Amino acid sequence: MTSGIRGKYILSFFVSAFFTIIAAEIYLEYNMGDWLGSQLVADLRRHANTGSALVEAQENVLTRANMAQLAKRLGRNPELRVTLIAADGQVLGDSQLDDAALRVVENHGQRPEVLEALQNGFGQNKHYSIELSQYMLYVAVPFHHPISGIGVVRVAMAMKGVQSVQDHLHLAIIVSGLIAIVTAISLGGFSAHWATRSQRHIIAYAENMAQSVHASPIQLHDKDSFSGLARFVNLLVHEKKETLAQLSEQRSQMAAVLQSMGEGVIALDGQRCITLMNRSVLELLRLPHPLLGQPARTCLPYKAHAALKLDQDCLPNEPFSAEFDLGEPTPRRMMGVVTPLYEHEGHVIVLRDITEKRRLETAQRDFVANVSHELRTPISVIQANAQTLLDGVLSDDAEYSRELIDAMERNASRLGRLISDLLDLSRLDADQLSLERNTLFLLPIVQDAAQLIQETADDKQISLQVDIAPELSVYTDAEVLHRILTNLLTNAVKYIPDQSRILVRTRTYMGGMRLEVVDNGPGIAPQHRSRLFERFYRVDSGRSRKMGGTGLGLAIVKYLAEKMGETVGMEAVEPQGSLFWVTMSPVSTQAYSMPDSEPSGEGET
Repeated sequence: MTSGIRGKYILSFFVSAFFTIIAAEIYLEYNMGDWLGSQLVADLRRHANTGSALVEAQENVLTRANMAQLAKRLGRNPELRVTLIAADGQVLGDSQLDDAALRVVENHGQRPEVLEALQNGFGQNKHYSIELSQYMLYVAVPFHHPISGIGVVRVAMAMKGVQSVQDHLHLAIIVSGLIAIVTAISLGGFSAHWATRSQRHIIAYAENMAQSVHASPIQLHDKDSFSGLARFVNLLVHEKKETLAQLSEQRSQMAAVLQSMGEGVIALDGQRCITLMNRSVLELLRLPHPLLGQPARTCLPYKAHAALKLDQDCLPNEPFSAEFDLGEPTPRRMMGVVTPLYEHEGHVIVLRDITEKRRLETAQRDFVANVSHELRTPISVIQANAQTLLDGVLSDDAEYSRELIDAMERNASRLGRLISDLLDLSRLDADQLSLERNTLFLLPIVQDAAQLIQETADDKQISLQVDIAPELSVYTDAEVLHRILTNLLTNAVKYIPDQSRILVRTRTYMGGMRLEVVDNGPGIAPQHRSRLFERFYRVDSGRSRKMGGTGLGLAIVKYLAEKMGETVGMEAVEPQGSLFWVTMSPVSTQAYSMPDSEPSGEGET
């Protein structure tokens, strides 16, 4: 940049000097040429006048012989040619011709300079000399000899002599021009360096400012027009720093907000290439890294770009939404909202994972349907039996009436259990369960829960065993653990055949402990195991309803365990049977029981 400015200064000096010298040369050549010609003509005329005076001073008759000698004396200068010509044009003498040449030389009476001299007293001309084979400059003046009469003295000079003088003049002008040009370039370089000092300082500062926002203010000591420019540049630098700081802060805030959003955001340009993509998009679509600058159609999964109409020639100019499924590696439901950019070409896509939302909606619909179905059956039985009793069966048939009343009592109990379980789930969902966890011995809690279902187990001749070390302590809520055990034992007694066995034991599990309820019943088919803890899910719906089950027991167990920060699960037992377990937080692990997987029959309560 600075070299260019100095170069322009130097070039301007050079061009100015060059054209000045050209103009001077043209002027000098024109004027000096005329002046030189005039001087030559004047010199030749003086020489001719001298010759004329000498001729006129001759006292004798002018003969060819004495005129030839006189011409030789007048033309001693080798650059001059002196010719003496009679009035009739006969050449009487010539300084550069011998006697033989004089006798055969042509008549000069019609030469322009001779005619002009005879008529006007002076004549001049330039023409080619045949005798000398070169161009000559001729000057002629008349003479008046008192005896011989009128004649002409002509003095000539070769044009090559004149050209030599002009060449020397040209050479002098060219040399002086080159000296002037070199001097102009040198002075121009120095002047340019001095004149552009402030400019170079400002340009260097501007380059530094363009590369860094931490440039210090420019300082100029010269009080010239550039000092005002420097103040404006400093003002621009200050404004630039403030603007960049504000933009940087805003950009950081926008980037932080964008990257913190749970929704995935994708910005597309007019060609539907990705210009922006936040972190949530990578997580939702499981992309390895941001695919900026690439077409969205080739980057997004097929179901996504098909649902969002990215494969169409033109996207709608109004916002629209669409849902699509992503099946790998786990099924997920996604929603995309496509909105045109305001006052810009392109669109912005907002992605949300609505898998859980749709699952909850489905669960809610299923829950309402199941509750409605579960309530309808006992209410229908109670209503029908009550209507039958009211119709007179109570007084007419005491035995049948007793059956109807027993059925009403069973369905009322079932309805009560269902409502109780629903209330429990409602309290758990509303987080209204308050825990009071303490360090307790585990065996008394298990024995108390087993005692509650002992009568039912005895009726089915089921052996109920407890294998837990008396000194084992756990950190738990006694009431919640009692409820969990009661539900697990009730399910086991309810669904295993008569004369089966149930074992309650503890085992080490991943560095901790879990409480297990093991039975040797028919077990549960693999396709049902993953859904056992869902609300209203039954392996055998008809059998469960016949036994008075609500389908909420295991769901309540799962909720209670999670409220305590524990987990529950189910495993199959070989050769047959089921194992339900819940993790515990042991305080003393001095004696974990490690029984065989098959209930042994020992330790029966």
